[in-house]
Amino acid sequence: MFDFSLGELGLIGVVALVVLGPERLPRVARTVGEWLGKAQRYVNQVKADIHREMELAELKRLQEEARAAAQSLQSSVQELQGELHRTASELSMPLATPADEGSSSTATATDYAFEGAGDSWGRRTFPRRYKLGPSVDELAEELARLKRQLALPDAYTATRRKYAPRARINRPRIRR
Repeated sequence: MFDFSLGELGLIGVVALVVLGPERLPRVARTVGEWLGKAQRYVNQVKADIHREMELAELKRLQEEARAAAQSLQSSVQELQGELHRTASELSMPLATPADEGSSSTATATDYAFEGAGDSWGRRTFPRRYKLGPSVDELAEELARLKRQLALPDAYTATRRKYAPRARINRPRIRR
């Protein structure tokens, strides 16, 4: 910021010592230091505010881009739905058979149909690919049986403590 050499700073210090005296120089130096600290904090705060505003503008721009992309995606999905509805309505209309058109063909519906073509679509349940495991109750019973076989006690009440050890209570108390 300022381009002072070491000699110039020394000269300023000697002049300040002569003008202010040794009693007031530390207070003045402390006050100047506080002012410089406040100025630095203010400059850093302004820089941070500017940086935050720039990030906010960037986020707003990204939000608008995302919103535009979402709207274009939504419009394309709506167009696709419209096309699907049109295709479904075209497929749901009955097909014209050659007999309806007045031709002399003796083709029947079974000539062109494969087995089960006239059946309507329905929900089909597929068999499970995995075997269900034992329930929680069955697992608990199995654990109890194994403990009985190994002659293990049901509960470890002697080694388990419900509360914290008593050493905390034996600490000296500081009274005020």
